Amino acid sequence: MKAIIIDDEKNSREALRKKITAYCQAVDVVAEGSDGEEGLQLIAQHQPDIVFLDIEMPRMNGFKMLQQLEQQDFHLIFTTAYNQYAIDAIRYSAFDYLVKPVDTKELQQCVARIIEKAKRHKPVHQQQVELLLQQLLKEKATPQKMAISTVQGLELIALDDVVYLEAVSNYTNIHLVNSKPVLTSKTLKEYEDLLPASQFFRVHNGAIININFIKKFIKGEGGQVQLSNGILIDVARRRKEELILLLQTMAIKL
Repeated sequence: MKAIIIDDEKNSREALRKKITAYCQAVDVVAEGSDGEEGLQLIAQHQPDIVFLDIEMPRMNGFKMLQQLEQQDFHLIFTTAYNQYAIDAIRYSAFDYLVKPVDTKELQQCVARIIEKAKRHKPVHQQQVELLLQQLLKEKATPQKMAISTVQGLELIALDDVVYLEAVSNYTNIHLVNSKPVLTSKTLKEYEDLLPASQFFRVHNGAIININFIKKFIKGEGGQVQLSNGILIDVARRRKEELILLLQTMAIKL
């Protein structure tokens, strides 16, 4: 796969290129750019399969560069110094990212995911880019949607439509209001870290619920919650008090 690295820091570009050459045999770095404007030219010239794109760059940063692209027909991997808000926006949009300094194992895992994605669907979904940019423009507002990678491709799901998430081995089944569940390759722990705590609560090791769908709490050793669709979900004993406090805060009568 042909790759381009776009990063204003020469040392970062060289370090990443060396790691790709040494540890990612399926990837060939064909060009490097130092800002978004140069990146646009290189993408048009080389038609890469993968673009490693730095976020923070002078003149034109990575996000502004994406806005200028008429067509995104490549796989995108963001590279960034630690920036939690930008990373959260990237994760909600289901893009891959690497935090500098780039870890070799994470690089290999990221490239492996891209190779697998290339077998299943188009590289960059325009709606992914739009979702990412919308989230960034909202600054620190709570996200309204997230992009979900599935076996069939990519789905954009409104968080308000998610009733609960269920662990299925190393996968997660996302149960929705008016459609069948969506099976994704992320673990429940990944979704726990991603979803807003103001709306989602992990009741035990196997389930995260949207607290807006709780109809009532049934007392017991750990207890159970009944959701608006009638589903009963057990609550772990260690999570019971925290959940009750949360429900009381929401003025739900127990």
